Amino acid sequence: MEVKIKMPKRKNTSIKEYALKSGKKRFMFQIYLGYNSNGKPIITRRRGFKSYAEAEAAYNKMSQIKADDFVKQKQIKVNELFELWFKTYKETVKPQSASRVFVNYKHHINPYFGNNYMDSILVKDLQKWADKLATELVNYRPVISIMRSLYEYGMRLGYISDNSISRIITPKKTTRKRRNVDDNVYSKEELDTFLDVAKQVNQCVYTYFKLLASTGMRKGEALALTWNDIDLVNNTISVNKTLTSVDHKLILSSPKTKNSKRSIPLSANLKQVLLDYRKSEKIVSVKLFHRLNGNYWSLSQPGDWLRDVYAKDHALNVKYAKEHKLDDSYVRAKDLRHISIHGFRHTFATLLIENTNVKPKTVQMLLGHANIKMTLDIYTHINNKNKEDAINSISQLNI
Repeated sequence: MEVKIKMPKRKNTSIKEYALKSGKKRFMFQIYLGYNSNGKPIITRRRGFKSYAEAEAAYNKMSQIKADDFVKQKQIKVNELFELWFKTYKETVKPQSASRVFVNYKHHINPYFGNNYMDSILVKDLQKWADKLATELVNYRPVISIMRSLYEYGMRLGYISDNSISRIITPKKTTRKRRNVDDNVYSKEELDTFLDVAKQVNQCVYTYFKLLASTGMRKGEALALTWNDIDLVNNTISVNKTLTSVDHKLILSSPKTKNSKRSIPLSANLKQVLLDYRKSEKIVSVKLFHRLNGNYWSLSQPGDWLRDVYAKDHALNVKYAKEHKLDDSYVRAKDLRHISIHGFRHTFATLLIENTNVKPKTVQMLLGHANIKMTLDIYTHINNKNKEDAINSISQLNI
């Protein structure tokens, strides 16, 4: 005897079945949510559901929405919302902060979601994006924060009704390898060698790196200095501005943080270097570092200077090796280790702590750190390295 299987009765008559051109079945519905506070009837449609059950679940969810809380679908794309949000945001922060946010959006959000409607982005896609960011960037959280701000802004303006990004699990830490800061610092001997070579490049290059290594100043702070910032009577350097790039234009702005505005002692050695540099200048300018036309150097210029020093160092070693008939192993052993521009700031702090009894609070003041934790991290790093050196020394004794 044949047993007939009864299909469950479809109770919701608002859900209709229709066919695509391909012949595939889909479901749709129309729902009335009532009148909103402006007296407008709210009627909306949804379509494209692959099953009756899927359509029914969406219908039941929408039936709980009040007329005043209803938000139309596909109202605004991510790019459009970012433009609205960024116009307001950039007026509340420093230009360099706004520029950093714009660059992060351009490179890490726009390629993935820029042309998508805000309400069409699935939580699973946001999760995949966040997980991928954590493999590509060391500091990925600010990028996720931008997307979170867009969702919050979109909800406030009534473009979306749901904050999808609040449901993702933010990766706890990056899987990308961080730069080894142990290698991004010079010993006193390496620094002396570097500065000797820099002096052979030219007086400007030598003075710039001497300044970084003697004060711990940031790249943009040093480039922004004027002679008015240098007090040759009281032997101080006033750090009160920084050079930054916004929309490919150089601008002067206040330093990175409130604590970044500071007065740094001017050593007798650095003072003499600055005086010699001033005498060597062919063009008189109030700016400490400037082009022949009197304009500031670009933020990329110190990187070029750094490469010039390393190229000069290598050329000197190659020349010596040829004159003394030495092989390439000599050159490889003699070539200076390469560090970043920021490495000179770290070198200053490390040498200061290792060779003096300076207190952490004083180092914080000299470096312009926003909080003492950043300074204490340097102390911890140095102490850990000292422990490693001690262990290695004891091992070598082999007592």
